[in-house]
Amino acid sequence: EASEASAGVARARKVLRDERRRLALLEDEARRRAERLGTDALDEGDRALALAEDARDRQALIAELPVRQRIERELAVLDGPLPRPDAPPAPRSAEHSPYHLPVSGPLVGGFGELSDAGVRARGPTFAARPGAPVLAPAAGRVAFAGPFRGFGRVAIVDHGRGWTSTVTGLAALRISRGQAVPRGALLGLASSRVTVELRRRGRPFDLLALASR
Repeated sequence: EASEASAGVARARKVLRDERRRLALLEDEARRRAERLGTDALDEGDRALALAEDARDRQALIAELPVRQRIERELAVLDGPLPRPDAPPAPRSAEHSPYHLPVSGPLVGGFGELSDAGVRARGPTFAARPGAPVLAPAAGRVAFAGPFRGFGRVAIVDHGRGWTSTVTGLAALRISRGQAVPRGALLGLASSRVTVELRRRGRPFDLLALASR
């Protein structure tokens, strides 16, 4: 009877181990499904945001078209050469430019480009030397400094009057939230790719039109 009882206990323990293993597999599968659903929801949200921004940009261009046409007609009757919209802008000196690119490196992604996922880029991306200094593009106060999913370490500088700069792809940070930073202050160290977004009350702007290197 003792042998039979011992065998019964062994069988019960084996069944319990099998049940625990099965539950662990079910929990792991449920976690992976939740992560996939979360990622899909973020991608769809980004696509919807990009489409909404594109629609607002188109509406703004349509609204500005009559004004631009009237200005062009007025300029056309003036003496001197006519304006050439496709001509490159005159270079700005670093001391008079309102904005400074925070990192040196070749441009590998432009403002407004569509990614493979269909998300429109809200700022240019630069190929930086790993460990290169990343500087504050303009004076302001640090609104956020820390890691953010999928973007490495992120620094957000509030310049006031609705203007903010978001710098992503930092390998290390040298500032903290709430800190006041002058233009050119060290924000952190670069990874291999650094993206910079300039926004005015949440609307992205092409910072290359304002920035100096």
